[in-house]
Amino acid sequence: MRIAAVSDLHILPDGSDELLLTRVRERVEELDPDVFVIAGDISDRLDVLSNTLAQLYTEGCINLFVAGNHDIWFEDGGGPSSLEKYSKVIGEVCMKNGFSHLPDAPVTSESYAFVGSIGWYDYSFRRADLDIPLKNYEQKEYRGAIWYDLLRLDWGFNDVEVTELCNKKIEYDLNSLSEDCKHVIFVSHHLPFSELTVYKNRLPWDFYSAFMGAASTGRIITEDGRVLLSLSGHSHIRSMISKDNLTAITVPLGYGRPDPKQLNAFVRDIVAVIDLDGSDAQVHDFVSGDLSAGLPIYHHERDSTH
Repeated sequence: MRIAAVSDLHILPDGSDELLLTRVRERVEELDPDVFVIAGDISDRLDVLSNTLAQLYTEGCINLFVAGNHDIWFEDGGGPSSLEKYSKVIGEVCMKNGFSHLPDAPVTSESYAFVGSIGWYDYSFRRADLDIPLKNYEQKEYRGAIWYDLLRLDWGFNDVEVTELCNKKIEYDLNSLSEDCKHVIFVSHHLPFSELTVYKNRLPWDFYSAFMGAASTGRIITEDGRVLLSLSGHSHIRSMISKDNLTAITVPLGYGRPDPKQLNAFVRDIVAVIDLDGSDAQVHDFVSGDLSAGLPIYHHERDSTH
């Protein structure tokens, strides 16, 4: 089985990313995967999300999406809440455009099952040696640095509760798989392992790193025993690690946009390719690091800088 995966496209609503989307779809078509995965953060606007999924839909394979935190930000001028977006609306948008929203239900193919979640954060990735009070993580602010979920999310639950709810759904989905599903691919937006998180020994970067994911999610997928591959995004820095018996990679693009003359090569780097053969996962020509480094960066006024 071949998987093509990408995340964190952060599509601008002004149409300037049309060529990028075309090149990504062409690259996926060239790879001819069995499954195409997008691990979140396309847009907080439902119209942009819908149009982007329509443009990226790839014939002849299973198309999967997992919402990221930006996708569930509420929109200016009203609209559905974050919880409604995640639990209902995004699934409807996906279905309309030929994608399955993986957190709604697992998707199986042959002996493989894809299980997904937005994941979340419970501050377990925070650096204890920084001695930042827990209340600052709960308030998502430290010395003027704000994690923007504070201003754009209305779950109706605190972060620890959201993490627990997401974890319970992951466990439910894993337990509901049939005996024919011998191998599991876990897709999340937030990171399941702190080893995928980059710490830079400076603030506010390392404060923001506490919002990258949850160690409890990683324990669930490692203890299951069937998960051989984890795909995620969120951090904007691409990493690959081996954890127990599974391979975990992050596949983000980020905010950077290359010169159009370099776009083809750039897209080859951002679309990860993984071939599965039984319990063996081969990741081909994986490019790690921050692919936006040195590129022109756009900053949406509501976006986090991390």
